[in-house]
Amino acid sequence: MTSDTIDSDFLTFDQAPISPPVGFTYSHPGQSPFRRALIRSIEMATGQPTLRRLYVDWVICDKRPGEPVFDAALRKLSITPRIASGAENLDLVPETGGLLLVANHPFGVVDGLTLGHIGMRLRGNVRIMTNSLLCRVPEIDPHLLPVDFSGTPEARRLTGETRRRAADLLAQGKVVAIFPAGGVATANRPLRGRAVDAPWHPFVARLATIPGVTTLPLHFAGQNSRLFQIASHTSYPLRIALIFHETRRRMQRPVDITVGAPISAEELRSLPRDEVTITLRRRSMALASPALPEPDEHYVWPEHIRW
Repeated sequence: MTSDTIDSDFLTFDQAPISPPVGFTYSHPGQSPFRRALIRSIEMATGQPTLRRLYVDWVICDKRPGEPVFDAALRKLSITPRIASGAENLDLVPETGGLLLVANHPFGVVDGLTLGHIGMRLRGNVRIMTNSLLCRVPEIDPHLLPVDFSGTPEARRLTGETRRRAADLLAQGKVVAIFPAGGVATANRPLRGRAVDAPWHPFVARLATIPGVTTLPLHFAGQNSRLFQIASHTSYPLRIALIFHETRRRMQRPVDITVGAPISAEELRSLPRDEVTITLRRRSMALASPALPEPDEHYVWPEHIRW
């Protein structure tokens, strides 16, 4: 099930040189000057300085030989992944063949790091499909498959290449992790509602039905703060500017994961194509404890929110 040998395609912290300055921000040149200024101001006032300081500390003096990137990041954040239930299902994961990790997306950065940690523990390799804005830390870049949500022709080209790359990796027997919701879970009622995933993208069905692939459903317990829920109903720049704040909030706290039973591509290929995505989402949501009152509920973006 596990391997102590990490593929040569993937870096550990001790293999990478000291990096040039890294832009710890969700702002980008495609945004208006006002949006960039708003995002950076909020980031600087919340969690960004803390995360930058931890990264610089690691670069300068805290590398550990052979430590995988995700383990090091979680260690620096003082976050401990805990298998709350279903640990026995990890032993049922085949040692060969493509492995697809699918999960809900309650936090943002932390659940991505945790999925990466699980992938490395299972097979010694992992690639995570994630927002292209995250692909800025050189030590983590080799593990990421960037998806651009901006809607430009260049974004569509990049995302198309990423999807092909993910399918190729699975066909080669590698590990790919994906949050099919494509964004962090959000409450439909910002003042008191439970955060839920957006509808899962049907692309996950294509990956899960590649011959020889095994899909491992997982579920993360918890959600981001009420401030994040309110911000998500107010302004998209405000929402993304709070991602660092939410990451800092999770520091020195465990992350509880429930692991479901592995699902073979053959089992899923027996279903109508439009049922595969629904089945995977339900298998993940069914792992929640306590049980979700409305497991099929999904987040609907307010019409006034402009990306």
